[in-house]
This record gives sequence, C-alpha cells and structure tokens, in this order.
Amino acid sequence: MLNLLNKFVVPDVKGVDIYQDDDDPLQFWMVPQPVRLSTGPDGQPALSIYAFARDMSLLAGIDKPLPAGETEGGILSMSVESTVGDEDQRKIVEYLRSQVLSGALGSLRPVWDGSKVVTEPRGATQGDPKLGYPTWLEGDAQFCLPSALGPTFVKGDDSKAKPSLAGSNVASFTIALGQEGIRLFREGAKSGKLTAHVAYTLQFMARVPAITVTVSGNANNVYQELKDHTTVVETSDGVAVRTYPQVSSLKELKNISGSLQVDYTRFDFATGEDKLREQLEAFVLDITQAYLKNIFAQPVINGQLNKEKLGTDPMQNFKKPDAPPVGGNQLWLKEFEQSDIRDFGMTFHGSIARPFSAHPNAALVAMVTKPQLEKAFTEADLNTPIFHTLQVPVRVTADFANDPIAGIQVTLDYRQTDDRTGEVKAASQTYDFVKGDETYYFRTTLAKDAQGAPKDTYSYSSRLHYKAAQQSTDIAAQTTREKSLIIGYDRLGCVDVKVVAGTVPWAAVQSIQVDLKLPGVNLPSAAQTLVLTEAAQEGGWFSYTGGQTSQEYEYSCEFLLKNGSRLVTGPDRTSTARLLIDAPFEDRMAVTFVPQGLFPPLQSIVLSTKYSDEAAKYHTEGTHVFANNIESWRWEVDLPDTKNREFQYKADITYADGTTAPGQWQVGQEGTVLIGEVKSSLMEVAVTAAALDMTKWKLVVVKLRYEDPVTHEVQDETFQLTSANAGQIPSWKVTLKDPAAQSYTYEVEGYGTDGTRKSVPATSTSDELLVLEL
Repeated sequence: MLNLLNKFVVPDVKGVDIYQDDDDPLQFWMVPQPVRLSTGPDGQPALSIYAFARDMSLLAGIDKPLPAGETEGGILSMSVESTVGDEDQRKIVEYLRSQVLSGALGSLRPVWDGSKVVTEPRGATQGDPKLGYPTWLEGDAQFCLPSALGPTFVKGDDSKAKPSLAGSNVASFTIALGQEGIRLFREGAKSGKLTAHVAYTLQFMARVPAITVTVSGNANNVYQELKDHTTVVETSDGVAVRTYPQVSSLKELKNISGSLQVDYTRFDFATGEDKLREQLEAFVLDITQAYLKNIFAQPVINGQLNKEKLGTDPMQNFKKPDAPPVGGNQLWLKEFEQSDIRDFGMTFHGSIARPFSAHPNAALVAMVTKPQLEKAFTEADLNTPIFHTLQVPVRVTADFANDPIAGIQVTLDYRQTDDRTGEVKAASQTYDFVKGDETYYFRTTLAKDAQGAPKDTYSYSSRLHYKAAQQSTDIAAQTTREKSLIIGYDRLGCVDVKVVAGTVPWAAVQSIQVDLKLPGVNLPSAAQTLVLTEAAQEGGWFSYTGGQTSQEYEYSCEFLLKNGSRLVTGPDRTSTARLLIDAPFEDRMAVTFVPQGLFPPLQSIVLSTKYSDEAAKYHTEGTHVFANNIESWRWEVDLPDTKNREFQYKADITYADGTTAPGQWQVGQEGTVLIGEVKSSLMEVAVTAAALDMTKWKLVVVKLRYEDPVTHEVQDETFQLTSANAGQIPSWKVTLKDPAAQSYTYEVEGYGTDGTRKSVPATSTSDELLVLEL
C-alpha cells in the first residue's frame, strides 16, 4: 500500500510527488500537483470555446424592440486530467532505476511487516520500477472564474464536476458563460492572459508508519475544562438559541484543556509538508476525541442520579409547563456538578491506513498555449438556422360585403428536391376566405441547393365563388418567392377600381364624366360610366375579367366646364386599382388688368378677354367693368398646354358726357396689362428757388399747368416756397400721351418782407428744370 512517509521528488520533474509502497519495493505512486488538459485523437487539447449571438427572433417580435439584457453568450467545453506526462514518466523511471533501485541514493523505504510499518535502508533491488496513481477515494473538480462578478460571467453551477477517480482521473466541464464572460475569454484568447484555473480536491488511501498516541490527565480538571468548551447547539422550532465553541484541531484542544496531555510519535516530514503534518495531527485528534467522548460524554442513565441535581433542561422553557424534565448529556447540563478525583490514561500503538488529501490545480493559460487558445475559440450566429423554414402569411383584400364575391379559396404548394440529399420536400394547403379579415400561415421545411442555400420558391392558385354567378372562376397557379402573400383583385380574375377626383379646379369645372370598360370582355359589368362632382368626388367599378389574365382597362374623361365648354381626354389604358382623375390642365396663367385715366371724365371701362386652345378644343372668356382707376382685376386661366399662353383683350371706354371710345382686340401677354387712357410717357419738372434772395421774400407761390393738346386733359400743381423750405427742390410729374407734347405754363407770385408784391404772368416753357426769378 502507498505509504505516507519517505516521499521524494525527481529532479527536472516539476509538480510530481513520488510515494513508495510498503509491500512492493518496485512499486511507486505518483501524485501530480498540476492539472493538464486532456488531448483528443488529433493530439489537440480537449478545449472548445463557443461564442454565440442569440437568436433575436426569440427575444422580441418584429413589432417590438429588443429587451434590455444579454444578446451574446458562450459555452466552454473542456476535459482535464490529473496525470503525469509521458516525458516526465520516462524521467521518473530512469531516476528510479539509476538512483533509487540501484541503492546509489541510499534512501529509506517503509516496510509493512504484517502488524506495523518499519523503515529500512534501500539497497540494490532487481527489477524494473512500476509507476501508478493512488487509489482515489473521493474527489471534486472546479473551474474557477470570478463568479462573484455575477451571472453575466458564469451561469449557474456548471463550473463543478466529479472526476472519474480512475485512470487519468478525467473531469469534464460544460460551462455556460454570460455576455461579459465570453467577452473576457475573447480578450484572453487575444492576449494569452486569463484569470481562470481548475482545482481538484482528491482523497487517496495511505498508510502511516507505526505511531504511538498517549492520552492522559486528571479526570476532574479535564471534565470541567471540556464542560466549559463543549460544542452544543440548542434550537427551538429550528432556530438556534445557544451555541458553544467547537474544537477543530489538536492544538486548539490542548489550548482549551491545559490538564489534558496528548503525546504522539513525531515524524521527520520534509520541508514544505505542512499539509501532511496537519493531516497526521487530525488523525491523532480523532483518536483523542474518541477516547474522551467514551469517558466524559456518555448519556446519564435515569435512576442513577437525582433528576433535581441535573438542573434545568435547556429546552424546558419551550415545553409545556407540566412536561417532566428529560435527562441528558452531563457535559451540556451546565448547572449539573459532579467530581471524580482520579487520573486517567490511554496508549494507542500501531499502523493505520486512512484517507489523505491532494489538491492538484493549474491556471488555464498554463495548460494551453496562446495559439491553441485562439484555435479553440469559435463564433456561432444562432440567427442562422440549421433547418430553413418557410412561413408565409396568406391574406386576401376582397370586399366581401360590397363586391359580388361569396368566397375565395387559395391553395399553396411547395415541392422541391434537396440537391445534397436527393430528398423531396413537399407541402400543400388550401385556405378558405369568406369574410376578408382572415390570415392563414403556410409553413414547411425547405430543401437546399448544392451550396446549402434554401429553395424558397412555391406556387399558389385561387378559386373565386361569386354571389350571382353559378360557376366559379379558377385562377391558374403562379410561382413566387413572396414572404407575405396578399391576394388582391389583380390576382383574382376581376377588377375593382376606385375612381377619385384629384387636382380639379372646381371653380371652373362643373362635372367629370368617366367612361370605363374592359376591352374584349362581353359582360354587362365590363363597362360603366361614373360622374364626379365637387360634392361627389369618388366612385367605384367592379367587373369580372371573363377569364383573361390582363387587368388592363380603358378609360376616357369629359370635363364639363361652368362656362358651358367641354374638354375631352383619352381614351387611355391602365391597370391601377385606384384611378386618380386630374383636370387636363398643365398650368395656370394669371393676368392683372390696371385701369388708366381720370374718373371723370371717364365713366367706365368695359374689359373683354378670351383664351382658346384649338388642339384641346378648349376656350374660355371673361368680362369686367371698371368704374374707377383704383381697383385692378385679376383674370386666371387654366391651360391645357403650358406653352400656349397667348390671349386677347379689348377695352371699351365710356365718358361722362355720353361719348364712347370702342376698343380693338389685341394680343396680350401674361403679367400686368394697362387699359383705358394709357399714358405713353412721363415728364418730370424740378422747381428751384436758388436764384432768389429768400431773405427779401416772405412767400413765393408757383402754379404749374399742363393741357393735352388732343384730349385737353389738364394736369396741374402748386408749390409754396419760404425761407424755411427754399433749399428743397420739389418736382412735378406729368403723364404724356404724346411724348413730343411737353409744353406747359407756369405763374409766380412773390410776397416781399417789406410788403411789396411781384408777379410773373403765365409763361410757356418745356424746361425740365424751372428756375424762379422775380
């Protein structure tokens, strides 16, 4: 059997303790201290680190944001063993052969003689050394990553495992890592640094050499000391109410009981063997405690002692008042007193086999190289499925309440061959729609092509059941890859058109007549006329297509204008389900007419306008009467052709004396047009008193007058000049029909500061700068 003493290590072999066998001189036992990663058939470490992105479709639907939490995770899979490598074993065997078994080392060997273990010097021993591992009795293995950091690092208790306790003593871990844990491993793989390690706790059977244990002391003294320190836990309803100290080591037992003498055989352990020394002391403690319990901790036998002397039961306060006291251990009845004046003693001698502990461990980065750690790291996107599935929501948009449709059947078929396996994937389903608000889901597993891409093409067909028609209509199958199948009228062998008025100048348009028809279809519903007005701007048309696949229809429009004219467009063709009717006007023209002349003598100006587009068969007219020269008139015309912007106008003038001046039609241009007595020129006269000594003149009055030589229209102005405003130069503006007729008259009256008065009679001139002189 493996013997606990005379252990040694082999030079150049780190972390391996060699124990001798006290039966077989050729048998040696290896207890490794480091932990190693197991290797697979390819010689690579049994280590895999998987980083994965979670399937986000399981975290939230497409109509909701992702919840707060982890979207990444990891799985660490590894197998470790508590073994010695082949190269180190070779060194150990060579050392045993050359140094130990040859007798060259002169070491000691424990020998079991059948009753005890003795130590003998090793001499030369024939035979080859045999290596093995101890018989492991119990054990645990734990992967250690700072779990105190929380579940975002390590999930659950996956970090603990039971080793095999046989062979290479393998322990395997499959550990779930949180989002921060896998990121820590990723950075560790890059840097080759990681705060993680594996620790074993193992027990193996070993025999200790012949040992003598002597326990002695004074019974009364030891009893009192033990009584004060005995471990007792008193409870009530599972709740601890009193606890006494616990003895956990031989040294502590000696400290609390100075009257107790414990002696045992001391062994010369090698330097650093504190663990073995502690384990041997624990063995001595067990022997001592067993002996002391036999003497001092036997239950009191009822009848031998007066119960009243036993004192109060520690639990008596929690029992019924009339319950009799119960006898108990004489050590924990603190009020109980007894004495025994005598000495006691016990001696144990022999060799004992008992379990001893070993704690192999190693950091993860010490068991694997940085390249191996990087190679073990694998990324997986869990959003990529292994088996691709097709899920198609199927809906119809028919108006069952208002259109003559009783029901619709839609059939979806999927049939594809997997190019990799040759397996045929097939699925078929028929859905009935009778209300229009149903949604069905077609689901199937998809076949794949040679590159592994899913084949997602399927076919669908429809059957319509009409309210008025006895026969149903079958719509031939069509192939598609749509992920959401919406069956509208365009796929059901009928048309359903909503006609809506768009941009229409209802101030000019009275109504729109829209004629619709399906070319080549001889059915009563294949043609219809709708009338749109400002009050009713929408209409509808439904018809069967008679089995033809085209949804194209023909329409034309006739616009009835409020001025009585009509404007026709079309025919045009389209397949839209919503027909927007806009007025056939490309643009709008605006003209502002401004009256010219004096009212009176003018009494009124009658304006007539007209616009015509012969290509569009469109014309419009306008009339307006001006009674003053203050208000203008804006005339707006909708244009079928934006390039055709020419119009005509004329102005008929009536004077206050009853005479008239008929106008002539003339071409106008968009913008502002002057009508009436339009002036063709403007004369501006500036008046200056710079030639006068205004210190002599209190007031100077200037009168200006212009008379049109043809119409005798008079325009006049009067200026008053004083010393206060003489430095200003007033101006007089005159409109001229004839630019050459610029002659005007002026008169000047001067009032002197001395009371004198001087005048300049009416004088004609055409000067644009009038210099006053007196």
